[in-house]
Amino acid sequence: MLSEICYVTMYEDHVETAKQIFEQNGYKIAVVYTEIHRVAESVKLLIEQGAKVLIARGGVPALIKQHHSIPIMELRYSFLEFFEPLEKAYAISDKVALMGWYRNIRNFARYTSLLRDNLLYVEFAETTSADCEPYIEREVHAVVEKGIEVVVGGGGVVRAAQRLNVPYVHVDIDRQAFLDAAEEALYHLRIYEEKERRYETITAILNSVSEGILALNEDGLIVHSNPLARRILRIADENTSLPIEKCLQDERTLSIIAEGKSISNRFVNVGNNKVVLNADVIRINNRPAGAVIILQETDSIRNLEKKIRVNTVESGHFAKHKFNDIIGSGHLLVTAKKKAALYARTDSNVLITGETGTGKEIFAQSIHNESSRRSNPFVAINCAAIPENLLESELFGYVKGAFTGALSEGKSGFFELAHKGTIFLDEVGEISPKVQARLLRVLQEKEIIRVGGDRIVPIDVRIIAATNKDLSSEIAAGRFREDLYYRLCVLLIDLPPLRERREDVIPTLMELLARNGFGRRTFTEKAKNILCAQEWRGNVRELNNFAERLCAICASESIDEEEVLETLGIRADKKMQYRVLPYGSIHQVDGDYILTVLQSNDGNRKETAKQLGISLPTLWRRLKKIRGVSESEQKTFDEGRG
Repeated sequence: MLSEICYVTMYEDHVETAKQIFEQNGYKIAVVYTEIHRVAESVKLLIEQGAKVLIARGGVPALIKQHHSIPIMELRYSFLEFFEPLEKAYAISDKVALMGWYRNIRNFARYTSLLRDNLLYVEFAETTSADCEPYIEREVHAVVEKGIEVVVGGGGVVRAAQRLNVPYVHVDIDRQAFLDAAEEALYHLRIYEEKERRYETITAILNSVSEGILALNEDGLIVHSNPLARRILRIADENTSLPIEKCLQDERTLSIIAEGKSISNRFVNVGNNKVVLNADVIRINNRPAGAVIILQETDSIRNLEKKIRVNTVESGHFAKHKFNDIIGSGHLLVTAKKKAALYARTDSNVLITGETGTGKEIFAQSIHNESSRRSNPFVAINCAAIPENLLESELFGYVKGAFTGALSEGKSGFFELAHKGTIFLDEVGEISPKVQARLLRVLQEKEIIRVGGDRIVPIDVRIIAATNKDLSSEIAAGRFREDLYYRLCVLLIDLPPLRERREDVIPTLMELLARNGFGRRTFTEKAKNILCAQEWRGNVRELNNFAERLCAICASESIDEEEVLETLGIRADKKMQYRVLPYGSIHQVDGDYILTVLQSNDGNRKETAKQLGISLPTLWRRLKKIRGVSESEQKTFDEGRG
């Protein structure tokens, strides 16, 4: 690799002298000789070989600048350097001409008065490298025609004098001039390298982003473009002088940019494709000085959304349960599962009702996993667990500065996270009227607006809502919007409580024990009867708590009624007597238990039936079998007073 600093000279006798000066002072500077008409070609080759800064003198810097923008340090003449060459020239003849490019000599005009009156001073005009040699030769010939007998100047003047057979004296440069130029070149090399590092860093940043980026100057010319922008706009290479209107034919967009205004999310056509365009003004000293244009392909946006959805699923917003995870073979539960499986084939909203612990979220997850949205997010929100003043922003998101404490960059809401997937609104009956109104609009328009914002965000979300409240009563009391209810309750699933499907108690318990690491255990018939006769107000959640306590308390492989009663927390004086009967339904529960419950309710058969989880006629039939009934009791029942 060539040195990053090169001294370019057209005077061949300078080559060895310059090399010695640079080497003796520890400068790694290459010395390159070139003919003046080949200067542009030679410098191009030097740049290709790694040259970053050049050193030259006389008219050479001006010639190089006509073709290249590489930094050039000039070997600067001192006025005193002319005295010795002129004295040598006057020793030959008193008709002397000083010729060359000397405008860069400080205060040169002030010192010409010190020179002899018969000295002819000729300042060369600007020329090109191709015409330079002939031009100098014409100028030397012209002074000779005026009677000049000796010419003084640089390498070009010397070569012309040699060709014309005219006496000459070369104006050399002293050692210090070389050293000063070398130090200045090193300084500019450091500046160049720092700029190059910054440029490469910025270029790497722009090339790594997923948007096409263009930078325009104040004349509307492209001064920078990353590869994606060039691909979108079909620009063949990194053209830094192409007018923007050549590759973007959208008159309104170009007019807005020319006016120095910003553009946000504007759709423009590029060929047969549609892209999203954003533009910001570049300002220098508070005055427009160009613009930055950001382009996004619509396909790229869709792919990014898909990637975000995949990441959302991977970060925890996914459904882990399927219908096979729902334990139970009772008629009521099987019917609910069949209905849910049918609903999974549609995209309509679902309302799941049921007491706490009946498995509403498991059903919601199962519906999602059986639907066409299974590969997209499942986002679950417990509406009762989020404070009312936060629920709105959590559901719909918010923009920067929407309220005190908001994240500086804003935040996506749960509906945006659930895009293309399912959102599960648990305890939907707890939502405030204000949020109900916004939720209704989301259901109607399929779009959301973040809190504090004005930009509409389209969404594609299936809603599964759940509640343990009687929403009909809530509507009658004015606490729940009727129109929202009908939007949510397109498809309805009512999950039965555990006490209405007592045949599922033991199978469910066995599965829960296995999940809690209890292994295989057996229960005596009395123990099973006791478990089936319980109310299980908390349903499967309460049964799971019982399973965990049983794991902690009992170590035996066979569980009897005493251990069950102890785990249930029933005191010895409250224990009831059970006949050992096959378990499975209320009809198989000992009659003494029914009578005990009836007695605890002061004979109120409606409360007893409710507590036992059976209908009033069923209770009546059981009582008739247990102890018979009097005519007055029969009359009371027929009158409906229970």
